[in-house]
Amino acid sequence: MPADAFLWDTCVIYRWFQPNATDYVEHIKKHLEDCTARRSEIYISTITLAEVRPSIIGKRDLSPRQVIEMMSGSFIFIDTSPDIMSLAGHLRDQTYQDTRMPQNRASTRPLSLGDSIHLATAVALREEFGVQNLTFHTFDQGKRKDTEDGGKTVPMIGFHNWCRDCRDDEEVQKVLSVPKKLPAHPLCPLPAVAQASVETAPKAKRKEDPDAAIRTENRGGDHDGEE
Repeated sequence: MPADAFLWDTCVIYRWFQPNATDYVEHIKKHLEDCTARRSEIYISTITLAEVRPSIIGKRDLSPRQVIEMMSGSFIFIDTSPDIMSLAGHLRDQTYQDTRMPQNRASTRPLSLGDSIHLATAVALREEFGVQNLTFHTFDQGKRKDTEDGGKTVPMIGFHNWCRDCRDDEEVQKVLSVPKKLPAHPLCPLPAVAQASVETAPKAKRKEDPDAAIRTENRGGDHDGEE
């Protein structure tokens, strides 16, 4: 088994096909090269086939699977099994509240259906497929308004900051243990914005440390959950 394994969020697929995108495109390209050369494995949940819309990226004549296979024929698709869907439902049923604010002022957000399935797939890859060296690649930092009423959902990067009331749940702990990162490749330079963020970020926010996030709860300031 290759040393590195990744589960890609649908937004990583979209970034590759954005005509004017520059940030992380070279990183994605390098990951694809590694995957094709079998230096790494890239997994994709079959929920991505329902999330990718070819018309949005100018590929109306192709199916979602054909769009994804344009990137690489080496992706490994993971079906949405009953166990994965049941876990996704459990994750969606939790209450997600911002740990960085005092409890009486902390906002709550829902976990989207798609994100819950991606996270459940990550857990299944570890527990059922034995992929222990897994990292979840995503661009989701909670900035988009994804709910039907125009609200924001729980971000994937920074997920641990929203687990005030559910962090002791056994299944949520499994999700917390999966690294969730931007798709940075070690052989590519970080984009300027990302580099500046790394250089100026407080230590408690530079790694996925739920305890550090809770220790900063009473520092004050206004947060809306965006990284």
